[in-house]
Amino acid sequence: MNRFLVTITPPTPNGDLHIGHIAGPFLGADVFTRVQRQQGHDCALVSYSDDYQSYMLRRGMELDRNHQALAGENTQKICETLELIGIHVDNWMQPQHNRYFLEAVTKVYEAARDAGAIYSKTSSEPYCSHCDKWGYEAFGRGLCNHCGVDSDASQCEGCAHTPDAARMKHFHCKLCGGEMAFLPVEREFLQLSAYRNFLQKLFSTKSLRPPMPQFLQEEYALGPQDWGITRPHDGGLDLKADGSRRIHTWFMGLAGYLASFLEFLDRSPDGHKSFEQFFQSGQSKMIHFLGYDCAFSHLIVYPVLLSTIDTYRVEQQFYSNHFLTLKGGTLSTSRNYAIWARDLVKDYDQDSVRLYLSLLAPEEHETEFDLEKFTTWRNQIFMPTIEQIHDRLAKESGKCATLNLQSQDMQAIRQFVLRWYHAASPTHFSMKALAKISEDVLDVIRDRIALGAAVRPYVALLSFTGQSIFPVLARRLQMASGLSPEEIFQQLVSASSVEYEI
Repeated sequence: MNRFLVTITPPTPNGDLHIGHIAGPFLGADVFTRVQRQQGHDCALVSYSDDYQSYMLRRGMELDRNHQALAGENTQKICETLELIGIHVDNWMQPQHNRYFLEAVTKVYEAARDAGAIYSKTSSEPYCSHCDKWGYEAFGRGLCNHCGVDSDASQCEGCAHTPDAARMKHFHCKLCGGEMAFLPVEREFLQLSAYRNFLQKLFSTKSLRPPMPQFLQEEYALGPQDWGITRPHDGGLDLKADGSRRIHTWFMGLAGYLASFLEFLDRSPDGHKSFEQFFQSGQSKMIHFLGYDCAFSHLIVYPVLLSTIDTYRVEQQFYSNHFLTLKGGTLSTSRNYAIWARDLVKDYDQDSVRLYLSLLAPEEHETEFDLEKFTTWRNQIFMPTIEQIHDRLAKESGKCATLNLQSQDMQAIRQFVLRWYHAASPTHFSMKALAKISEDVLDVIRDRIALGAAVRPYVALLSFTGQSIFPVLARRLQMASGLSPEEIFQQLVSASSVEYEI
C-alpha cells in the first residue's frame, strides 16, 4: 500500500468554478484519488480557497463588497459545484482566521529563513499614486518580458515564468489605466539562485507532461532568479503586526496544502501522529494537480521550501494541464467568459459531463470545448448506448457468478486491463487515457450488440474501468451485470494483470 497526499491548486474565490477548472486539475485530482483507492492505496485529497490572493482585493473593490465576505460566499458555491459534479475533496480549507494555516505558513517561512534561504533588500516596485495601489499582481498589467503575452507581474499565463515589471512593456494600473511609477520598497526574497543544482537533480528522473521539461530548462537558463515573497501594502498574510512581513499567496501554497491535510487528519484522535508519519517516513508522496500557469510556484518554489524543512522526507509528483478554450478564448472567472460547471451538470447528467471532460482533458495541449458537440455526443452516442446496454442485459440469460470467457474475449479484456493499470499508475497517470479506455470498451459493447453477441463481460469490465471516471454509472453497470465488485476483479482484472508491473 502506498500513501498519497493529492492536492489541487487553490482557486481564487472571486466566483464559481467553470468547466476549465473541472477539466484541468479538479477532475484530474479526483480521478487520480479514486483510481488509487481502487488499487488499495491510502489517499487524501485536499485543497483550499485562495482567500489571500490580491485579485480578491480588486474584485471586492469592483463589486463594492468586503473581499473576505465575498470569498466566503464564493467558497460555498465552489464546494456546492464540486458536490454536483461528484468531485469529493476530503478537506476544503478556508484560510481566513484559520490557525492551521497561520501555523503552517509560519513553519514554512521559519524553516526557509533558518536555512539561510530568505534575505531582505530594497527593490523597485510598480505603484499607482492615483489609485494608491501597488502592481505586484492584481492591480498592474503589461506585456511579459519573457514571451510578450499580456500578463500581471506574478506568474505569466503564456510562458509560466515570473515577469519583471520593470522590463514589461505597457505596464499600467488595472483600475485607472494610467502608467505606474517605480518606487523603492523593503521586501524579503527567497534565494532560489542557490538551488539551481538541487532542482536540476530533483527533476532529472521525474516524468513530466509537456511543456514542463522545456519550462524547467528555461528556468535553469534564467537562474532561477531570486523571488520576492513579501508584498507590502498588497494582499497576503501578515507575519508581523506592523504589516512589514506580508507574505503573498503564491509563497503560502505549500503551507496551504500542509494545513489542509493536518486539519483533515485532526478529526481523528491520532491525526497529528499520522501527519508526522506521512512526512517523515520517506514512503509517501505529494501529488500536485495544477494549471500550466502555476508551474513556477509548484515546480520551483515548493520543492525548495520543502527541502528546507529538515524533518520532512516526502517525494513530490506534478501533473500539469493546459487551458480548456471556448471559441478560441481561454475561460476566465474574472472576465466572466465561461461555461459554469454547475450549469452544465444541472442541464445534463454528472456521468456524461465527467466522461466528456475527461476525454477532452487538456493534459498536454490546449483543447476546445464545444457545447453543441458535447450535446450531440451525449444524446446520439452516449445515452443511447447506455440504454441499449440495460436492454440487452435484461435479455441475456444465465447470469451466473462465473463468466466462462472464451479465449478471444479474455485476450481483448486483458489488453484493456493492462492499459488501465498503465494509465492509473502514479508515475504515468492520465485521466484522458483512462477515459479513452472506457470509451473503447463502450465501442466494443456497441459492436457486440449489433452482432447479437453477449455483452455481460464487457459491461462488467466497463464498471471497473469507468469507476473513477463515472462512479454513479459504474455502480449501476456493476449491479446490472449481476456480479459483485470482488467477482469482477477476480475474473476480469486480477486474471488479466498477473504480469503487469507499474
